[in-house]
Amino acid sequence: MNARFLSVVSAFVLLFAAAFAQSGREIQQRMRDRLPQLDELKAKEVVGENNRGLVEVRGAGDASAAGVVAKENRDREAVYALIAKETGATPDAVGRARAKDIAARSRPGVWVQDEAGRWTKK
Repeated sequence: MNARFLSVVSAFVLLFAAAFAQSGREIQQRMRDRLPQLDELKAKEVVGENNRGLVEVRGAGDASAAGVVAKENRDREAVYALIAKETGATPDAVGRARAKDIAARSRPGVWVQDEAGRWTKK
């Protein structure tokens, strides 16, 4: 059930953002454009994926990392709110479900936070 829910949520995030009004397409494009920066920050171990489906600066990140994280989290929260509205879930529940999917798909070496709040390197 849990794996199925995560798969559905993951697919829904992509489809919903693409099919939603112009703002959804804009969010999706911004997230796509930001992905190389996030990947680089993850590779440098500056940011990790937390247990709420958001990215988080780990340690002494610089101002540019904080800016990228803030923009990404704003867009993720907007997507989670849209999905929550359509599914009757809460944005927090959508984010937490997405966090599990992100953690499972993260590349080795990426910092991820488990449900108990412990950070581990994948």
